[in-house]
Amino acid sequence: MHYFLRLPLDEDSPSLTIDRQRFSLLKSSKAILIEALEFEEEYEMMISNYIDLEKESLNASISYGVLHRREHADFFDARLALNRRLLNLLTSVRLYNDKLNSHCCACLPEETGIKERVESLRITEYERNFDYRFMDALRNYVQHRGTAVHHTMFGRRLASPRKIDSLVEIYSSFSADKEVLASDSHFKKQVLDEMPDKVDLVSASRGYIESLSSIHINVRQMTTRSVNEARSRIQEAIDNYRAVYKKDFVVLHAYLFDEETSIDDISLFLNWDDIRIHLQQRNKQLRNLKKSYVTGQVQKREY
Repeated sequence: MHYFLRLPLDEDSPSLTIDRQRFSLLKSSKAILIEALEFEEEYEMMISNYIDLEKESLNASISYGVLHRREHADFFDARLALNRRLLNLLTSVRLYNDKLNSHCCACLPEETGIKERVESLRITEYERNFDYRFMDALRNYVQHRGTAVHHTMFGRRLASPRKIDSLVEIYSSFSADKEVLASDSHFKKQVLDEMPDKVDLVSASRGYIESLSSIHINVRQMTTRSVNEARSRIQEAIDNYRAVYKKDFVVLHAYLFDEETSIDDISLFLNWDDIRIHLQQRNKQLRNLKKSYVTGQVQKREY
């Protein structure tokens, strides 16, 4: 068996001999980086769907305020749009949660008890946060029983009621109804018992995303050392080859040959892993989403 580094499709490029152990490490390192990128991509999809939900809520308020939509069909359209966005969010959460354990274990192939550590993070958020418990139960309801948005409301109110010249605030509200959920015998009774008559779904989604963000950041921290070492091993191979091949190249390969037959090869480059680093830098832990909101309010001009 022969193990070496060489440029693909270039027979004139030099071959740099490596041993079996290093080949195996390079192969496992790339696998780790692939899992780490998928982990960040799935979180990005989840956050993007959450942002779309917030945008849809704002869009409904703007349409109500500007176009004076008050017909039954208008309320139906708004409810349908929010249900669609909420379904997208809950589906992406399910995808994220279903693959979280496998991603984490794949990034830490030499460690044991990984699933238990991840489950402990989930349990912590589940126990401390009603929004997490409610949205988790609602996800199951939406996937198997019915839609999430049962009540839609639009309105106007003075932003500063005590001021004569107060600005007018236009708002929308979308909620799940306890009475509707209670009619489903499969809806988790513990959650049903603690929920109010109506749960604002945008607010609950914010709390849910905060918990999922906390889990994600903790798992990211768990895997950081292993992922960084994997990237460093590939970078080292690229640097080693650059030391003997002075020209620019895009992709390096690690080859396993048996006599003249190629048995295995691994492409080694890191441009794609830069996306993972970009996503990590962009997606910091989300906090206080329930204590903040986006507003279109402008400063009143003083004449």
